[in-house]
Amino acid sequence: MSTIIDLMMAIRQRRPVFYHKDINQFDYLPYSELEYGEFDEKKRIPYKNANTIMLPTYEEIDHKEIMRFYVREFVEDKTIRKQLFDILRRDEYMDAYLEKLRELELYDDFTDACGDIYYQIFEEWRDKNELEFK
Repeated sequence: MSTIIDLMMAIRQRRPVFYHKDINQFDYLPYSELEYGEFDEKKRIPYKNANTIMLPTYEEIDHKEIMRFYVREFVEDKTIRKQLFDILRRDEYMDAYLEKLRELELYDDFTDACGDIYYQIFEEWRDKNELEFK
């Protein structure tokens, strides 16, 4: 399940993730590293392509609410809670929040506590798109 969590955590603003049906792999928009190798502006991937299925967007997942839930329910130390809530007040919070969790050795606790939420979002996407994964 950690691979799914890592995949869902990789979804960012202006960096959606999509699934290649033909090669059974995940990749990033707007520039596919799988199909094109090095970055090239001329090789932009279209958002609508019969071979690709977009995962839920950054806005659809609401990472911030999931991260707030973790702090409210699982972090008891007031100093740490304040640090994490302060990070969540920023516009660009994802990388800083995850980095702080790793620094405080709380990342595994976060994925244990909130992994099911990310997994459920992934399962709903999978079912909606009638996909099967081994």
